[in-house]
Amino acid sequence: MSSIIDVDRNNLEEYRRFIGDEIAENIGRAYYRAIAAISDIDDKIVGCMVWVLRNMEKEADNESDIVFLKCDDFAVFNEMMDGYKARIRADMVIRSHAHIPVKNGKMLKDMLKKSGFSMKLTESDVIIVKLSELSEMPLMKKLRHKKMPDSITTLNQVSIRAIRRGISKSVSQGMVGLCDDLENLGVRWFEDEVSCVSMNDEGINGMFLFHLRPSGIVAVQLLVCLDSSFGTTLPNLMRRFVLAMEEKYEPDTMIELDRHNEQSLLLSEKLLPRGFGIPIYAGSREELWR
Repeated sequence: MSSIIDVDRNNLEEYRRFIGDEIAENIGRAYYRAIAAISDIDDKIVGCMVWVLRNMEKEADNESDIVFLKCDDFAVFNEMMDGYKARIRADMVIRSHAHIPVKNGKMLKDMLKKSGFSMKLTESDVIIVKLSELSEMPLMKKLRHKKMPDSITTLNQVSIRAIRRGISKSVSQGMVGLCDDLENLGVRWFEDEVSCVSMNDEGINGMFLFHLRPSGIVAVQLLVCLDSSFGTTLPNLMRRFVLAMEEKYEPDTMIELDRHNEQSLLLSEKLLPRGFGIPIYAGSREELWR
C-alpha cells in the first residue's frame, strides 16, 4: 500500500530527484498538477504522475495530458490512477491523454492500457534537431546574407509592455502555443536573446518564443502570426531565431520544435520536410462521469 501526495511548490524539493529537473521546473505553473506515491512501509517514493490541464479557459472540453509517469509496480500505479481520477474529476476533465517515451516505456504503456487508455506506438509532434541542421536549411542559405527587415527583432530589444500586449492579443485570439498559462508566465520564462518577434505600427504581430530547459535544450513555446502576413513573417522569424542562436550557442545545441498548431506544422513541413517526430506511446480515454 502507498499514500498519494500532491506535489506542489511547497514540497517540490522532496521529489525533485525522483521527477528530474526537466519536469520539476514546471511544478507550480497554473495548469500543471502532480502526485507522488509514498510507500506505507518505508516512506520511499515509489511513483509519480504529472499532468497538464488543457482548455480550462476555453469553451472546449476540459482535457488532461499526462506528461510524466514513473512507476514500476502495477498496484502502486492503480493507487496513483485512483488519486489522479479524483483530482481530474474536481477539474471537470472529460478526456485524458497520455504520452510516454518509448525508451523504458513498455510497462507504463501496458499499465495505461489496462486503465482504459487506447495506447499505440506513434510519432510525436516534437522534432529535435541540432542548431547546425537549422543553419543548413535551404531557407537560411537563401536568405542568410539578405537584409533582415527592421520589423523582425529579438525579444530583448522590445519593451516588456509591448511584449505583454502582444501576448494578450495572442491569448485573446486563442493562440497560446504550448502554454495554456501563457498570460501568467513571466517574460523571463522565455530565452529573450533568441526568441523573436515581428512588429508593425500596431505592435507585435508575430512571435517565435523559446524556453531554455535545465538540460540545455532550447524548446519552442509559441509560434504565431497574428495577421495575414504569415507567409513572410514566419520564415523571417525562423531566420532571426537561427541567426541569434548562432551568435550565442554551439552548433551541436539541441532545439526542440513542436508542431503544435497549423502555422508551426506548415512551417516545419516547408523547412524540414524530412523531419520525423520522436517515437512515443500515445493514447487517450474518455472519463466516465460525463
